[in-house]
Amino acid sequence: MAKRPNPEGDVTQVVSKELVAVKKQKTGGDKESALITADLSEIGVKRTSGLSSPSMLLTGHEREVMTTKISPNGKVLASGGYDRKIFLWQVYGNCKNHMVFEGHKGPILHLSWKIDGSQLYSASADAFGAVWDVEEGVRVKKLRGHADPINCISPLRRGSPLVVTASDDQTARVWDLRCRAAVKVLRTSTPTTSALFSDDGSQVFTTGADEDIKVWDFRTDEVVLTLDGHRDMVTDLSLSPDGSYLLSNAMDNQLRVWDVRPFVSGERCVKLFEGHQHNYEKNLLKCSWSPDGSKVTAGSSDGFVYVWDTTSRQIIYKLPGHGGSVNEVCFHPQEPIIASCSSDKKIYLGEFDNE
Repeated sequence: MAKRPNPEGDVTQVVSKELVAVKKQKTGGDKESALITADLSEIGVKRTSGLSSPSMLLTGHEREVMTTKISPNGKVLASGGYDRKIFLWQVYGNCKNHMVFEGHKGPILHLSWKIDGSQLYSASADAFGAVWDVEEGVRVKKLRGHADPINCISPLRRGSPLVVTASDDQTARVWDLRCRAAVKVLRTSTPTTSALFSDDGSQVFTTGADEDIKVWDFRTDEVVLTLDGHRDMVTDLSLSPDGSYLLSNAMDNQLRVWDVRPFVSGERCVKLFEGHQHNYEKNLLKCSWSPDGSKVTAGSSDGFVYVWDTTSRQIIYKLPGHGGSVNEVCFHPQEPIIASCSSDKKIYLGEFDNE
């Protein structure tokens, strides 16, 4: 079920002293914001993106926001959380909340976009996955089969319409969206926190409470490689843009990069990043790559957004603003923009210097 628009959605431009956000009178049940701006070029403020302001605050979720993703064309941001709603926001202009999907009976734990941006995939604590048509605003498929909360849902990058889900029921399931039921069930020994296809779809990566990353052969359903190094539960995986490297985030407060190219000998862990935090909440904090692979980012329980340079391995941005755990951060596919969502019920869109 979809609603247009969300009457409780609100957007504020978060700016320096040169930019001041003011609220208009409430009209027609919607809240609006207007911006009084100075000429940024005259006061020496360098802009790097097409956002209306260097930082945009999106509010409307009633509870913790656990996941957010920007569409492949960069024009729409999707968010979901404990209020069991999925919001679609316009990235540019006033970042209007133009659609709300409802139907899950549990918290939304993860979102992913179809590669062409026509569909959105959701994973929920209600043990169901869902496929949403973002143009029509309707749910077109419900994925039934898991017995416990689904922590992750990820599509195949190219080829057949396949998605993989990871669940607390100790399985990862592969779904062909042309079929009714899962076409593969990969059984693990612990709750599965994340699952991801390799670039060519020949392998599936899974993580769980056992600290290891398992690499499954898609044809035989057998584990062909185990990546060990983390000292606590791995909470998320992200594949590099070229498909050669796997990024992992874990509760040992480390990000690791693994070489997952075939026929590589020796140590697979090639880089390690530190600085971000996991805490007693034990949220499954996400991680991601920039479109060119030069940066990585991750959620952090201390309320900061962390961005690392992949070559130097140094933190290049530690961005404040959130008042709770930052559960996911993602990069815009074309511009130097990052989006972050938090347990404080807020979402930020912000630009950064990409030089």
